[in-house]
Amino acid sequence: MHRSKKIKIGDVNPHLLCVLCGGYFVDATTIIECLHSFCKTCIIRYLESNKTCPSCDVLIHKTRPRLNIRSDKTLQDIVYKLVPGLYKNEMRRRREFYSQYPNKDDTNSPSEKRGDEMAERFIFTENEKISLALEYWRDDKKTKIDKTEKQRTTDIRYLQCPGALTVAHLKKFIRLKFELPARCRIDVYHKKEVLSDLYTLL
Repeated sequence: MHRSKKIKIGDVNPHLLCVLCGGYFVDATTIIECLHSFCKTCIIRYLESNKTCPSCDVLIHKTRPRLNIRSDKTLQDIVYKLVPGLYKNEMRRRREFYSQYPNKDDTNSPSEKRGDEMAERFIFTENEKISLALEYWRDDKKTKIDKTEKQRTTDIRYLQCPGALTVAHLKKFIRLKFELPARCRIDVYHKKEVLSDLYTLL
């Protein structure tokens, strides 16, 4: 059976750093010709006087290199999730900037660009508390149980746990809480997908 392997942050750290400024990616932007990534402000400033990739020297575009760079939201989400506190620090820095220079505030720009934290990102550190709802799941097509909304609501249990809590620990808690015997198998689902025991709430 294939077993998941835990990877240390130090092993992936070089892939999260911008070679132009040496810091973690902020507004990660990728060159479509070679797929190397940089901070948005770093690469735009670099392209004012260069037309090749700073990492591999591939030609980005003969005349307008900025046409061949793209915002990389997936990479930025990975950086924010792997580096504790980076997202909140960056949003705070942007709010401070616009409070000092209100004339530069563009109300038509995305709210996150102005430093407004987006709730849908769900970015937490390992020690932060996460509120979650647990609901007993039945396959109604098999059991043919027609439950009212009130009955469904009573099946929901609310918990507040550290972000580093693993699914394995959550399953152990459920077993102890409801005094389930060892023969009972517990699976934790999210959007109909079974979660691995190694996953954390983050």
